[in-house]
Amino acid sequence: MKNKISISFIKILSGLILAAATALIVPAQYPPGVKAKLAGGAEQTLTGVIRIPKEFGIVPIGPGLHEASPLPCGPFWVGVLDPDHMDKFIAVTDGLLKPGRDDGNFYTCKFSLTVPANKRLYAIAGMGVYTVFLKKQSAYPMYITDAWVGGTNNKPRRGYERGFAGRFLTLGTKAGYLHLDMYYAQVDPNRMAVEE
Repeated sequence: MKNKISISFIKILSGLILAAATALIVPAQYPPGVKAKLAGGAEQTLTGVIRIPKEFGIVPIGPGLHEASPLPCGPFWVGVLDPDHMDKFIAVTDGLLKPGRDDGNFYTCKFSLTVPANKRLYAIAGMGVYTVFLKKQSAYPMYITDAWVGGTNNKPRRGYERGFAGRFLTLGTKAGYLHLDMYYAQVDPNRMAVEE
């Protein structure tokens, strides 16, 4: 009995730590109006969803655990970069993404960002912590290669990892909507040889 309570406590604590780390470490957006002044123009709202195929399952509550996270959108983030200025970050989601509606074959997580209008941008999505200063995403196996909970294809095969394809966009006078889909991406074999 005592062991079951300890395991339950550890699972709950792991989920809370994961949620807190995601919410606190991901950098916040600029305050309203600041981005437009820096970019020298009007702002526009970009909304959308990231879509995770249901066959991939749900992220676990913690590394090595076999229980789904109570915050399935918690580890995900969306960022917008300026491809004309060395991929400088313009905006990053500033908190936990919220679950979206059931999309048939996909789990969805909603996002909303304020970005410059009439400017070529590049949107990306990721998992875990994104270090803006190092311009790299954390490579926790729990997110990119370990088995997730449920699904019929919940673990990438050797040489592949979970990822998102980025998308170029330009918003004009109307708000934009974007979806970013998760897929299994083939890893550069040269990188794998160095990491092993």
